[in-house]
This record gives sequence, C-alpha cells and structure tokens, in this order.
Amino acid sequence: MSETKTVLVSGGAGYIGSALVSRLLSDTDLNVKVFDNLMYGGDSLFQFFNFEKFSFIKGDLRTFDLPKILSGVDFVVNLAALVGEPICKKYPKEAQEINFEANINLAKACEKHGVDRYVMMSTCSNYGLRQNQEMLTESDELQPISLYSETKVNSEKILLNELPELSTAVLRASTAYGMAARIRFDLLLHQFIYEAWEKKQINLYGANSWRPMVHVDDIARAIVSVLIQHDKMKKKDVFNVGSNDQNFQKINLAKMVSERFDVEISQTKSQNDPRDYKVSFDKIKSELDYYTTHKPQESIEQIASALESGLINNRILHESVNIKPEN
Repeated sequence: MSETKTVLVSGGAGYIGSALVSRLLSDTDLNVKVFDNLMYGGDSLFQFFNFEKFSFIKGDLRTFDLPKILSGVDFVVNLAALVGEPICKKYPKEAQEINFEANINLAKACEKHGVDRYVMMSTCSNYGLRQNQEMLTESDELQPISLYSETKVNSEKILLNELPELSTAVLRASTAYGMAARIRFDLLLHQFIYEAWEKKQINLYGANSWRPMVHVDDIARAIVSVLIQHDKMKKKDVFNVGSNDQNFQKINLAKMVSERFDVEISQTKSQNDPRDYKVSFDKIKSELDYYTTHKPQESIEQIASALESGLINNRILHESVNIKPEN
C-alpha cells in the first residue's frame, strides 16, 4: 500500500481555506496540514481537530521557517493573501509582502524541497476591463487594474515561466460567494445582502458590468480536482474556476437579493466599475471533468435565513476584512 501523502494549506483558516480543508478531509485520503497566522481567528478550524489526519501550525508566511512547515509535505496550496482591492489599497506594503514576496519564497522553497505540485490561488479579476464581451480564456492577455490583481499577475509570471522544477497549477477563481465556516461580507453578492439587511437598500454602481461568480465550496472542489489529477496535468498550467452559466451582470445579482429581502436598488452613475469581463470555463470542464454544484439563488436564501434566525450575529456581520496584518 502506498504511503498517504500530505498537503499543506497555507491560509487554511480563511474563507476558501476552511472550505478546502473540509473537502480534503471528507473527499480524499490526504493528510492535511494547515498553516495560518489567524488574522481573522481560528474558530473555522475547530471542527477539524476531530480528524487524526489534520494538524495545524500558527505562523506568518513572511517570517516562518519554511523548511519546517514543508517537512513531510507532498502538495502545497497557497491561499495566504490579503484578498481584494480595499485591504490591499489600505495596506500596500503588506499586500506586496504577503501576496507576492512570501508567495514566491514559498514556491522556491517547494521547488528545493521537491514538492509534487504547487497550487496558487489567483483571480479572474486579472482580466480587468474589456470593451468587448467575448468569453475570456486562460490564454487571453491579463490586464490588472488594482494592486491586488497586480500582485497575483506578477506571481503568476514567475510561477509559470521560472522555477522549472516546480509543477505548478494557477487557479483563477471567479468572485466567490456562499456559506462556509468563516463567512465574509465584503464579496460582491454578500455585500448586496449586507446592504439589504443593514441599510434596507442596495447601492449599485456599474450595474451592467459583468462578473463571473463561483461558490466557495466549488472553489474547494476545483482545488481537490487538481490535487487528485495532478499526475495527468502539464507541469505548468492555468485554469479559470467557475462555470459559463454563472457569468452575471451586477444588476441581475442585485435583483435576486432585492427580491428576497424586499428592498429597493439605488443605482448611481457617478461611479464606474473598472472591472467588466466574462470568462470561459471550458478548459477546466474538459480537462479535469470539473463542474459547479451551487447557484447564487441558493446561497442568498441560506444567508438570508441565517441572518433572520440570528445564526449570523452582529460580530460576524460586521467583522472587518481590514484588520491590520501582523508584522
């Protein structure tokens, strides 16, 4: 019998990370080692300590002894990042250090350690603003228009074009939504829900801008698919993560939320949305037999019910993503 392999999930206590750990423990035989600085706390991980194949290390990716966390590790999934433009704009130095420098340093350590596959979580926002509305593929030019996407694009370039001995998969995720062990309300669909619940009105700009959407659990499933099928993949590869039928105009997402909460949508033309893109997910479907299992309408109902029942309390609802990262 072959020895059970181990995956390191850096940033495993976060929104996507906790969803991924849940999938890894339930759907694979992999040992799961989580590394996180617990910037947002660690209660999303409590349930996993019941699994013998789960372990946790607290630390900062910028300063921690990388060989120590890579000991006995076969796969690495790096989710550690300041996610989104607001927090990156507020803390540009930390964004550069965590999203780019620490990411590349970890990848270099993985190459030296002989890790089987390095998985980097990137973003479809790398595609930026498009005047036409053709479906964008993994081979299309990237046009980062924010510090957040710049750190991701710069990381992608090095991971895909350098580090020749490191097998790498870059996953460009659509805008995430959905319930998880740690929920966020700074995401597009969730922000509409937040405003509908708290302000009794949805404030919308760039109403006709397009955005691809994907449930957080479906992001986790995509990562699991890469790890399970890594042997048949190219040494360096990129996949958009989502589904063609979940390219939405913002106005349509806002209408779903407004109808559930019975609130009005207030549109403003004074502010434009610089991001406007539709994305093709044919590659991940054809090459990894990947498909999504969740829809926005389902998540709107789940989150609304959790708010109405008090399951999502004020602490969770108002938790700021702009907590200052520790040095």
